[in-house]
Amino acid sequence: MLLVKPLFSFKGKNIALITHSGCDVDAICAAAALFFSLQKKNKVKILVPNHISLPAKALAKKLNIPYTVTKSNSLNEFNCIFLVDFNDLKMAGSLADEISAFNGEIFLIDHHRFAEKKIASKKNSLVDQNAVASCELVFDWLKKSHCEINEIASTCIAAGLITDSAFFVTANSKTFAILSESLKKSNKTFSEITSLFSVKQTFDEKIAKLKAAKRAKIFLISDYIVVVSDVGAFESDAASALVRIGADVAFVGDTEDGKLRISGRASQNVVKKAGFDLAKHVFQNLSATFSGSGGGHAGAAGFTGKGKDINLALTKCISLSRNFFKKKKGYRFKEYT
Repeated sequence: MLLVKPLFSFKGKNIALITHSGCDVDAICAAAALFFSLQKKNKVKILVPNHISLPAKALAKKLNIPYTVTKSNSLNEFNCIFLVDFNDLKMAGSLADEISAFNGEIFLIDHHRFAEKKIASKKNSLVDQNAVASCELVFDWLKKSHCEINEIASTCIAAGLITDSAFFVTANSKTFAILSESLKKSNKTFSEITSLFSVKQTFDEKIAKLKAAKRAKIFLISDYIVVVSDVGAFESDAASALVRIGADVAFVGDTEDGKLRISGRASQNVVKKAGFDLAKHVFQNLSATFSGSGGGHAGAAGFTGKGKDINLALTKCISLSRNFFKKKKGYRFKEYT
């Protein structure tokens, strides 16, 4: 059941739709689907803190989705703000302080695990960590608000579902039901949708993935292959690549100027079969050793904090992973050199 009020009740408002820093396809698509519904009766802007991912940027350009990338933006002009695809203030990047100081109503639309510090009231929070994508939640909100989901909004919802389900690796029956309806209303084929956010792999991205494989340290934890590696960019892409070539769990990170960042990816095999959750069992616990915050999903999560030694941080990821599997039957550990 939706806790938030119906979208048609927003009239004459000045609304900011704010994505997380490094806005991905699901975030920009969820914001856009809301934008095209709310703009009929309100003044609406989409704000992206700091930077937007290349696939999201490509899609927004092709669909003429208006957005502003900003490092600083006063929110005083807005009556209310919608935080899209995040519920942890640290994910707001340079707009975190402005959001924290905002006096108007704040609404949350997100499918990640709840952060310890709540940003919005429960009645204004549409958060379900079991949802495949934030676009799924926006679709439900639009439907239950009896709002028209036009061609471009349907296109966005389909794109968000495709990308955040990792091309249906984490999909369920509801994912395909929403996708079917969205594809029909979008007047586009599946390949036409995917072409909207497809970007050519850059030379630097290729090098980062290859370096990650070259530098990988391999461990066997119970029946699962866990790897760690360090690269200076494209950590999440490198972690995904390591899982695609055989790892069950991959941690890839880097440190720069005392700042630490790690991306983790886990196969559905280890998530579903063992109940392993990257966000819960590893990244949320890293803050006890490295000042910072971590979160995300069971199969895709990350951590940002303070630290100068990436090897120490990656070793801690292995240690936390071992702690989880030690409680399981048949635990064993081996490092491959």
